[in-house]
Amino acid sequence: MATSNGQPDMTLIAELLEDIQRHPPAVAAKTLLAQHYVSIGWFDAAADYVEELKREAPSGSEVEVLEEVLQAKKGESDKDGVGVGASQHLNDPGVPRSSILIPRDSALRSKQVLGVQPPVKASANSTPKSKSKMASNSRHDLVDGYRGLRQKAKGLFDDLLHLQTQQTKLGTPQTGLSVRIQSILQGQILSGTTVPSSPPGKAQLVARAIQAHPEKAMDIAIADLEDSLSFMRGRPYSSSDDFVRDELVKRIREVEMSCPDSLKIHCELAFMHVEHENLKRRYANDTTMSLMEPVSEIPREDFYVTEDNYAWDLSELVQAIAANDGVMRNPLSREMFTPKDVQGILMSPHGKPLAPLRAAQHDMSQGVRPETIARMEKLAEVMLAEREQNQMASRKEMDHFQAYVATLPDREQKTIEAFRCPAFDTHSGKAFDSTIGKTLRDAKATEVCIHKAGDFIKQAAAHLKSKRGVSEPDRGCVVM
Repeated sequence: MATSNGQPDMTLIAELLEDIQRHPPAVAAKTLLAQHYVSIGWFDAAADYVEELKREAPSGSEVEVLEEVLQAKKGESDKDGVGVGASQHLNDPGVPRSSILIPRDSALRSKQVLGVQPPVKASANSTPKSKSKMASNSRHDLVDGYRGLRQKAKGLFDDLLHLQTQQTKLGTPQTGLSVRIQSILQGQILSGTTVPSSPPGKAQLVARAIQAHPEKAMDIAIADLEDSLSFMRGRPYSSSDDFVRDELVKRIREVEMSCPDSLKIHCELAFMHVEHENLKRRYANDTTMSLMEPVSEIPREDFYVTEDNYAWDLSELVQAIAANDGVMRNPLSREMFTPKDVQGILMSPHGKPLAPLRAAQHDMSQGVRPETIARMEKLAEVMLAEREQNQMASRKEMDHFQAYVATLPDREQKTIEAFRCPAFDTHSGKAFDSTIGKTLRDAKATEVCIHKAGDFIKQAAAHLKSKRGVSEPDRGCVVM
């Protein structure tokens, strides 16, 4: 399994390590990896896997044969004074730690990029002079390897600049790889670019942490997703935002499955923030509603995305909803928000002032007597049947209805004047954004079609009839 020149096959090693991480205990993959380590002289790493295999497959004859081969090869190496046991150099002050390649998950991922080869193992009878010489050779190898890496980075950086110029012309998104490569070229290390030594832990453990600390549920889920993101960004096959997004969706779904229903929304919010801050998602709007600032600059505590793909600064959105008497309607598209969006907006700290307004709208829908609803139905019937140009029949009926409303108690008059009924234009499908009182005034002033006004009054009557005696649903207590 070794390459023709006795060097490690990094592609094979990476594939086997990936299989071990994804499909534990992966006895076959560990056996192959241990055999490869023996064949290239990485005896310490091979011994580690042999010990694991003895615990996981104690009755396997192949493991026993592999252990015998390892001991024989290691004995020959000790006699020749040549080996690759990295652990022998860990306590050697003359050998820099950065030059040692330990062929396990974290070390392999970070060192194979630099192309650093494992150092030569010193024999038991090595003199201090020979150790010093080996340390000097290791330093020279590391310096030469880093110089070669910077030279490659220079060519790659020039190519990426040309590629990004073409991406700008085509209007396609650019990556931040050039920044990382330029930092290597300048001999710098970017903070936050370290790849985690191992994949994130089990999703069930994250779910347990969320259940133990529900007040920090979203922060815990965000931290887990960011760990997953950092780990994937360091893999050679996962530079695509689409690939990373798909993997993060799988991860958050695994966490959600282990969480109770009341906490699942925090997982969705966590993914929303990670996607916004790291994956450059495109939204229906590019700027905020009032201040026209870029959506990308909205801080996390104020950011929210509704299911119609609009991105909001919650402080602006709440002000717009409050100005509309608490009606949960998209101020830009004029469509009603979904129940999930309503829950997300109300559970945020910004959404607390909206709760009394929603309660007031609900109370108004409860306080209309059957006679008033019957008169609304009669009024709508006359308005929809209107065919005369002067609309005399409809105008008389509107006058009668408004005279009747004036005799009602203040609370019921307020409902007619201020209640915003959820209704849609039967022909266009667009949502109405008005109250019963305002619609009647607009119809009398010919600012709105008499038939459209009748359509709204008819739906409002049906809605008020369906809401009589219906209590406000209990949404429970949700911690943001």
